[in-house]
Amino acid sequence: MMTVIGVERLTSRLRRLRLAGQNLGRFDVLTNLHVRLHVPARMDMGGGHNLSPPVLDVTGRPVIDQSSPDYVTRYYTIRRIDANAGWMDVDFVLHDTPGPAADFARQARPGDICGISGPCGLGAKPARRYLLAGDETALPAISRIVEHLPRETRGLVLIETQDDNGRTNVIAPPGIDIDWFERHRRSKRDFVKRTIEAVEAFRKEGGDYFLWIAVEHSDWQAIRPHLQSIPKARYIHVAYWTASPLEATR
Repeated sequence: MMTVIGVERLTSRLRRLRLAGQNLGRFDVLTNLHVRLHVPARMDMGGGHNLSPPVLDVTGRPVIDQSSPDYVTRYYTIRRIDANAGWMDVDFVLHDTPGPAADFARQARPGDICGISGPCGLGAKPARRYLLAGDETALPAISRIVEHLPRETRGLVLIETQDDNGRTNVIAPPGIDIDWFERHRRSKRDFVKRTIEAVEAFRKEGGDYFLWIAVEHSDWQAIRPHLQSIPKARYIHVAYWTASPLEATR
């Protein structure tokens, strides 16, 4: 069980919650970047205060009852964590379409409660060169990955946001180039096209490289065929979310 102790608006569409809890040591790893977040199904339940603590099995792991009407489970990146101090930061994209996790982030106040389990989700494997690409939903993971890369690492980061207000300060080694794509200034396809071009360039150059790409489902479908000739050990490619009809036109 975690308690909201801080709320910060990072950009027009990105909100950060600082969550406090006990025994967070196992979450403080770069091999698994994500956490299962168990939030109230409705914020009129009292900010999560009515959520029941999980039942533990004989190994000490929580038994999560997905059929419970009281909460829903979503996957989010641990943006920052200080296990010794007992807190982690989780960044939420405030999508246009309502959803339980985004609604929790919009309305959360210090003292509200949620649950976590995990960690889960794969980080980037060691390499000399990287391509990291994604939209706002992938920005927390991309930021966490690049800020922990060795200083001599080279590569390219491609980030798509709704507008220029969506930019955050991404700390990366000097050999990492960062290119931002704002949907209101450039065609949505510009980001996909540039990502495909970068995938092809990394494949042709070869050597010790790794590709980490997390995007919206339709973008995932467009990029996927261009990864078929690349060994699976050299990339992670996932669809983080699916756009609603309204969001797909923006």
